[in-house]
Amino acid sequence: MSYAFKDLSRKKVKKYAVQYDGVDMATLMGADEKNFPFLVSNQNGGYSIYWWTTHSGIMTQIEEDSVREFATIKYLLDNAYPRFESIQDAEEYARSHEWPSKNSDQ
Repeated sequence: MSYAFKDLSRKKVKKYAVQYDGVDMATLMGADEKNFPFLVSNQNGGYSIYWWTTHSGIMTQIEEDSVREFATIKYLLDNAYPRFESIQDAEEYARSHEWPSKNSDQ
């Protein structure tokens, strides 16, 4: 079920997110060898989802479904996906760890 654009309490978001237990949320959202998710701390004390794409570099994940977003963040945290304090930290890490980029082939 989609919860997009619904104003849900934090308690309801957590309750409904249980439906995603055991689901590989990264794969569900489209992760592969050319597109992989990571987290960046946000101003609310939580995380925002971003993607590294070989074509465009860092991209913001716009998620309208608060339940799926919660489940995805939980999955990424539980499965040791990278997390950063800022976009600048993520960019620096990507450069220093040579994350794949079509731009670097030019």
